[in-house]
Amino acid sequence: MKNMNKRCVLLVACGLLLGTSLGETADPPRWFGFNTYAPNAETLRHFADAGVNTVVIFPANNLGATGVPYNNAYPSIWTGPGKYDFDCLDKQVADKLAVNPKAKFIFFLDLNTPPWWCRIRNGSDSFSQLGRVAASDVWRRDTRDYLQAVLKHLESRHRDVIIGYFLACGMTIEWQDFNRGEEGTIRCKAWRQWMTQRGQPDPIDIPPASVRDHVSHGPFRDPVGDALAINYWRFSHNLIADTILYFAAATQEVVKHRAPLGLCYGYIMEHGKNRLLYEGHLDFDRVYASPDLEWFISPGSYQDRQIGGASGFMVPLGSIQHHGKGFLMSMDHRTPSARSVSLLGRPVPGHESGFADEASCIAGLRREFSLRLISGISTYWFDLFGHWFEGKNIFDSITHMRKLWERVARPREKSVAEVAVLVDAESMYYLDGRADFYNDLLSKQRYGLFRMGTPYDVFSFADLETLDLSRYKLVFLPNLFVVDAKRRALLREKVCTGGKTVIWGYAPGIIADGKYDPSQVKVLTGIPWETKELITRQMDGWRSVFSPQPNIPASTLRKLAREAGAHIYCEVEEPLYANDRLIALHTIQGGPRTVVLPKPCRRVTELFSGRVVAENASRFEDKLTPPCTMLYLLEN
Repeated sequence: MKNMNKRCVLLVACGLLLGTSLGETADPPRWFGFNTYAPNAETLRHFADAGVNTVVIFPANNLGATGVPYNNAYPSIWTGPGKYDFDCLDKQVADKLAVNPKAKFIFFLDLNTPPWWCRIRNGSDSFSQLGRVAASDVWRRDTRDYLQAVLKHLESRHRDVIIGYFLACGMTIEWQDFNRGEEGTIRCKAWRQWMTQRGQPDPIDIPPASVRDHVSHGPFRDPVGDALAINYWRFSHNLIADTILYFAAATQEVVKHRAPLGLCYGYIMEHGKNRLLYEGHLDFDRVYASPDLEWFISPGSYQDRQIGGASGFMVPLGSIQHHGKGFLMSMDHRTPSARSVSLLGRPVPGHESGFADEASCIAGLRREFSLRLISGISTYWFDLFGHWFEGKNIFDSITHMRKLWERVARPREKSVAEVAVLVDAESMYYLDGRADFYNDLLSKQRYGLFRMGTPYDVFSFADLETLDLSRYKLVFLPNLFVVDAKRRALLREKVCTGGKTVIWGYAPGIIADGKYDPSQVKVLTGIPWETKELITRQMDGWRSVFSPQPNIPASTLRKLAREAGAHIYCEVEEPLYANDRLIALHTIQGGPRTVVLPKPCRRVTELFSGRVVAENASRFEDKLTPPCTMLYLLEN
């Protein structure tokens, strides 16, 4: 064990994990890196000067979502069936090493169909139509051959400078399926096989939109009457997950876990109305559990990223960490200098919530840094289309954060959250993907959770059987519509016990044992489904709270958390992040703030300024000048 721990030494300054096999290490890597799709040597040099030596390389084969190339300085590597331009690949490595000789690379591997493939194979474009091509044996074979050829070349020529791999596919290379369930010959064949393998009748065709989008009970599908639609959407998400696992296994045949493998997937906390049901991200439980994948990635939330916002995770981060996997959160927020409108005039998503000036930018970058540092994850600064990071003060700030990361970051951060949120993928197959309140269930609910004054963890309900919830005093189930005997038993054993307060959102258990039955809401919660306001009931050994409306506000969550016995750090309704030794506050309003500590502390230091704000204290006060982010280190 001592030798294994030695091999896990973390060099956070450059983001390296020393060791030959991630499978032998206790902790995933924590990277502090830089990513750009453009060959911006000047910016890369600035980041090198700031001590940032973990760098992304993305040899893309296609256009981005804005209609312009991800990387227009180099030609495509995949030039035809079995034809690969490895000289171009080597040049991209050499060009970046010429700017930063200390660079270590995370290699993004583009699995999307090049234009020539769509023509000669008469196939769909995987970037925008992943669901049409994902089941194609021809596409899988061709892409697998390309992937393994590139990996063999990289492992033979550049393995000493490669510390991670990333599988890029689908819309915006995030495995998002923009096909919206539309039919296709290959897709239809896969759908028929999927059904018959599960003992279901051969459906012959893909159900039309009138069937697959039909709901029988307001926003809910009937488990019997709408069974074909429920199965079809489950198949659609299974197809994307199966494709991910196919290419992950193909990667490990070559890499053999020498460098960790990751991708983007599982955006249940972000995708809402008109997205979550349709884009293939709901089968994340299988993907997170895969032994072939070691880390995951996403941007910060696009819903609350403006200055004064809380940012947030697109995924159930607690479950990723529960499975021992690493996570990287991209910092792609729009800065005052960013080219956030493409050459074709299309704004990049998030353009409208960019940081307007230098002071806001530094406060926003510090907020993102603090969230990642406290959450125990990795980060990179993303210069998406050029000029995202410019100016001495900006780079001085990044340099300072890199030094803080090197000084403060640990391989793992200990969660002190006493509030757990359990989100359920299975329930979303039964909900109208276009329902007006869809965004309120999960994506908008993060607003109140981040502002209730105490930290929280998000897990998948599918992990409940193996989770230890003993520390949590408040458990929130915002979208548990589907229950059966096994789920009820787990709830009784792990959730509805030990004096916990349990918050049920919207219509808990309304799909019970394969039937739509509103009366089962009361059976599960002790409170009738027809109630119009948030109601509390004292149950046998636990407290039940039913909210008939989704998106519970921060003030209500704070009150319920306090009543449950959770520690409230701050009463002000602003973003707060905390672990066992770090607390961060972010504000656009400013003013005096009081922070109550869970236990007395010998010294409290604000890390961005170096100020000692309290000694031998169980609480401290600080005056915040807006806009700003404060990061406090608690020393005992």
